[in-house]
Amino acid sequence: MSLLRRLFRRSRPRQVVDFVDLCGDGLHPGDRIELAGRVEAQGTVVDPIGDLECVAIEYRAWPQPTTIGIDGAPVGARAFHLTCHHAADFVLERHGARIYVRVDRGRDVAAIHGDLVGRYGVGLRSEVRRIVDGDEVRLVGAIERLRGGASPLRDDPYLAVIAAERLWAVG
Repeated sequence: MSLLRRLFRRSRPRQVVDFVDLCGDGLHPGDRIELAGRVEAQGTVVDPIGDLECVAIEYRAWPQPTTIGIDGAPVGARAFHLTCHHAADFVLERHGARIYVRVDRGRDVAAIHGDLVGRYGVGLRSEVRRIVDGDEVRLVGAIERLRGGASPLRDDPYLAVIAAERLWAVG
């Protein structure tokens, strides 16, 4: 999606739903929903700071302040502030029901962190927020497919497939 379309698109309203709502007739592909559940990893990405396997990671980095004030102390000016993410598709589970969640893969955070450390060394400040297997999360996304749209001879293992727009850990 182009930058202009992202900036000027109308935000479709979202419904807060539970997994049982996905079995009814009220929702359709394209609807935006918000729901919560427990993460089951289908793939992982690596946290470059803690060297941990995660389902999703948000990475922030910035160099030390480069401007020195009159008193000789560094002033809070930053050359840049980088924020990016890296994620893998996962399954959201609640009470035995499962939903497949597709995510924007983002950028390879490990490679970006390696380049920045090579450039700034110990002067690089960075932090991560991660979601790991078993975390309770909440997400907002659009329904791509609901169970029952396939052949009647095939049993779909997921109640739905959701394209996640936002994702955050609960608690």
